Amino acid sequence: MKTLTNLNILLVEDDEDKRLELNSFVKTQLQCQVSEARSYQGALKALKNKQFNLILLDMTIPTFDVTPTDSGGRAQPFGGEALLFEMMRREIPTKVIVVTQFDKFGEGAKEVLLKDLDLRLSQQFKANYLGAIQYGNSFEGWADSLLHKINEATL
Repeated sequence: MKTLTNLNILLVEDDEDKRLELNSFVKTQLQCQVSEARSYQGALKALKNKQFNLILLDMTIPTFDVTPTDSGGRAQPFGGEALLFEMMRREIPTKVIVVTQFDKFGEGAKEVLLKDLDLRLSQQFKANYLGAIQYGNSFEGWADSLLHKINEATL
């Protein structure tokens, strides 16, 4: 097991179960610091306040944090892509791995398969984007794939 105690990871995830599992996985496997954001705006705020070595980014995220009195807005199917664009615009060099449960994003004519989105992101955001991992119990090997990408990012 690789120990990266000086590594600071930002986990951007709005799904509670997935967020808890990914947080536990990263802390157990890498023994590093994990900060959390639950929305596009929450991630931007975190990036303004702290430097991170790596971001684990959900693709479909709400614009704002969900609270007992606020829905956070509609989940944005390409919210993660918008965050990558904003990072590029602000010249934030942090590496990003997309961790998603979905294999399709958007609807109708704007629907994009994960493999096509992965290609688009790798072309648009070469400086930051390290690839996508499909997460979930039905996707065998997601944990090993994620650990491999994290190790690549930190070499």
